[in-house]
Amino acid sequence: MGIVPRLKGDLAAPPRPAIRARLTSRDVDRLLRQPGAESRIETMAKLVTEMEEGSLTETEKRLALDILRAFAADAETEVRAAVAWQIHNSPILTSDLAERLVRDVAQVAVPILKYVDGLPEALLLEVVAERDAQKQLAIAGRRSVSAAVSAALVETGNVLTVVHLLRNRGAAVKETTLERAAERFGQFRLVADSVAARPEITLAMVERMIALVSEDVRQQLIQDHNIEPSLARRLAEGGREAATLRLLQPLLLSPDDAEMVARHLFRQGRLTPQVLFRALCAGDLELFVAGMAARANIASQAASILAWDDGVLGLHCLLDAAAVPPALTGPFRTAQQVALDCEYVSGHCPREKFQALVVETLFDRYADAAEREVDELLMQISDQPGLDIGAELMPQRV
Repeated sequence: MGIVPRLKGDLAAPPRPAIRARLTSRDVDRLLRQPGAESRIETMAKLVTEMEEGSLTETEKRLALDILRAFAADAETEVRAAVAWQIHNSPILTSDLAERLVRDVAQVAVPILKYVDGLPEALLLEVVAERDAQKQLAIAGRRSVSAAVSAALVETGNVLTVVHLLRNRGAAVKETTLERAAERFGQFRLVADSVAARPEITLAMVERMIALVSEDVRQQLIQDHNIEPSLARRLAEGGREAATLRLLQPLLLSPDDAEMVARHLFRQGRLTPQVLFRALCAGDLELFVAGMAARANIASQAASILAWDDGVLGLHCLLDAAAVPPALTGPFRTAQQVALDCEYVSGHCPREKFQALVVETLFDRYADAAEREVDELLMQISDQPGLDIGAELMPQRV
């Protein structure tokens, strides 16, 4: 195994100690009399130097390797980490030693995970599955990262790991992995810009990312992919609403949480009818009701009674009080009726089934609508997180 050249922008691996002295009887005596971490690290470094110089006999090499393995299993993390840094770019590093070290704590595993070429993909996938953030970050910065490992990192890694991976041109990243990165962390500008800069990005993904990237990256995307400025503006406006909901999804744990989020959005001027409609269609009913209550300046309990009234009057009055444009009354009413009819409101319908039903019904009824507001509303829910819109729905909008 050999060292992996560092990537541009990566921190260089700390240099190994420049120790060229051979082991002596004094070293052995010191190791026995002063068995602290410092003496063991110095002895280990000298041992590695002798092994690399090739002056040992075969018997001595085997003995030295056994001693090195013992150091790699030392009780002190400091000693094991020193072993990893000492041999991460050395020809004496064996497969079993490498595996032992990468399965250790991050302090020990990082130099091997980041700089050693030739680690088996299966081993890397096992390490990624541990969900250790430091180990995942090290793997994301390897000179070469397979598509399978990239997918695993995007699925389980934190935002820093995903950004590091996407900026690594030695990483193979499939289109589906890019889409997953955008789905998980697209609301973060660093991730959005990194996705947009990947050579694997498709036109369909470009249209999704326009709303999330920084202005300079957006202009570059428009230029590179010949996106019409008017379409880019509409995609950007609609995508901001989607990004808001993606960011808030993990917070919606209870009605109280939903009310807190709704009040915050309302104070920030971001509790738009579009956000509420997307919440309704996504099945986030607590946020929908709490948001309506905030816009209408009424109690959430009252808003809930009006929202789930099976007649026309209750929802109509609520929409009016919440200052929802009259042109959107029909789509809101349709989504509400689907939620009632399939018993999603009462908890007897799976979320995914409700999402599919509501999108299909809305596109059936309003795909040819002439109102711009309705058209843009449908355009937004077409990229609803978690929704799987069948291809048969899309031609209706052509």
